[in-house]
Amino acid sequence: MAKHIYCHIPFCAAKCPYCDFYSEAGRDSECVSRLIEAMCREISSYKADDVISTIYIGGGTPSFIDPAHIARLLDTIRGRFTAAEDCEITIEVNPSSLTEDKALKYKAAGVNRVSVGVQSLHDKHLATLGRLHDASKAIDCINILKETGFGNISADLIIAVPGQSTDDALEDLNTLAGMGVKHISTYSLSIEHGTPFFARYGDTIEDLVPPEEERRMYHTLRSELERLGYIPYEISNSCRPGYESRHNSSYWEGEEYYGIGAGAHGYVDGIRYAHPDDIDSYIGDPFTTETEEVMDEDSAMHEYPFLKLRTSEGVDLKAFAERFGREFTDVFGEIVRENVNKGLLTAGGGHVRLTDKGIDWSNAVMSGFL
Repeated sequence: MAKHIYCHIPFCAAKCPYCDFYSEAGRDSECVSRLIEAMCREISSYKADDVISTIYIGGGTPSFIDPAHIARLLDTIRGRFTAAEDCEITIEVNPSSLTEDKALKYKAAGVNRVSVGVQSLHDKHLATLGRLHDASKAIDCINILKETGFGNISADLIIAVPGQSTDDALEDLNTLAGMGVKHISTYSLSIEHGTPFFARYGDTIEDLVPPEEERRMYHTLRSELERLGYIPYEISNSCRPGYESRHNSSYWEGEEYYGIGAGAHGYVDGIRYAHPDDIDSYIGDPFTTETEEVMDEDSAMHEYPFLKLRTSEGVDLKAFAERFGREFTDVFGEIVRENVNKGLLTAGGGHVRLTDKGIDWSNAVMSGFL
């Protein structure tokens, strides 16, 4: 059974123009309360025999709502399941809505890891991204978390923003590292259909930020993170030793998880499912889901390298054989040889991994295993 829980809080003060995750702005406190009530009903419907290793509260903007709602969700989870003694409990926060009072209440509720949507420490890039905070507010947010006793702080950065230089991004990295942030994620800006950014930039983004420039920025930042003592343990994530995101790592291991809330996705008993992107519908019936995929053993075996190649560990051949009862090279030998010859994969020491060049073509390489 599932060992992980993801809770989706689909509320925001304002929708960021690049974001295609499900969220809504402008909902009142009564709507928030009703949604949390429905989420607690969903949590209480599951069997209580699982030991939960990680809980992740994402969104949307979880820090936008009253922290009492966060405490109630966590209390309901602990009342229904057994939380592991070292359970990793993460909440996402935005600098525009975090306060010292909220941080203290998260701490009291048992949250032990915070992911901050910094995105940039340059006001002009934050303005381009449509963020509600400025650089000083992001710095204040991290300081608040440190002062309230959070030692496990993660920060997200967006790179390849129109007008952003590599030096700008390097400055952001060094500032965050100097503040003691333990985990740094660097995501290249993507232009998604249906977002205001797609209407603004469309196909012109590559004229503003050529792909080769984006790749240079990515690899320069990855090298700088290593120089600063951060382990690049996944394509977009680096951390101080021992501070990997255990929750996100569970996705790359293909482990099952409960998805709670409107717009949440889950994977339980071999079935990938999703709740509709509709707050009112979810409040009316929090048990409605749409099956996205039924994962039989063969599907899981093909998905495994697709997920594991995102990590610096890559595919552990011994672990694959123990999990699926087959040798990795017997199933995927041809595709591995093909990509090794192209310089996109490396095979040796009991692992198959992406090369630096392979990272640049990761989507094509990984999709070939499906």
